Amino acid sequence: MDEEEKLRLLERLYDSIRSDSEYRSNAMGKVFVPGWGACGNECLVFVGEAPGREEELKGMPFVGPAGKNLDTLLSGIGLARAEVFVTNLLKFRPLSRSGTNRAPSIAESRHALPFLLAELRILSPPLVVCLGLSAARTLLGKTRLQMSQVNGTIQEAHGLRVFVTLHPSPLNFRVPKKREALEDAFRRLRELSQELRRQ
Repeated sequence: MDEEEKLRLLERLYDSIRSDSEYRSNAMGKVFVPGWGACGNECLVFVGEAPGREEELKGMPFVGPAGKNLDTLLSGIGLARAEVFVTNLLKFRPLSRSGTNRAPSIAESRHALPFLLAELRILSPPLVVCLGLSAARTLLGKTRLQMSQVNGTIQEAHGLRVFVTLHPSPLNFRVPKKREALEDAFRRLRELSQELRRQ
C-alpha cells in the first residue's frame, strides 16, 4: 500500500474516532489529536499514552516537553521526527477534575485499543515502539506489566513486533537512572532499525 492510500485510510479511521460518542468521555478534552509523520513501509511507529496540554493546543502528538525529549533520543540514534510516525493510544487528552493531565482509565484504554490496532494495520510498520506503561500494557494485554521487566525488549502482540521503553516525559528524563535506561533502550532500537533496513 502506498503512502497516499495509507493517509486516505487513516483519515477515514480518524473520522470514525471523532464520531464515536463512547471514545471521548466527559473527562476528556475536546480536541482530537491524530497521529502524524512518515508512513512508508519501513518507518517505525511510536505510540505514547495520550495528548497533553501542548498537544491539544497544537493538534499534534509529542510537541510538548516529552516531544522535545523524544526528538533528542531520535537524534541520538540518527533519526529525525519526519522519518517516523508518532501517535497515542488515546487521541483525546484525559483530564482530571482540576483540569490537569491524568492517566487513561483501563476502560478508556480498552475502548481505544481497536482503533489503535486499526491505525497500526494501516501503517504496517516493521516495528511498533511503545513509549511508557499505558501504551505497553494495553497493546500487549498485560495489565500488571512492569517496565523493569520489558524495557528495551521486543514483544509480540496482535501480529506486531513491539519494542517497549519508558515514556520520554520530563519526570523520567530528570532521573539519571531512568534517562540512562531510555538512552540504552534507544541504542538497542538503533541496532534493531538497522537490522530491519538490511532485511
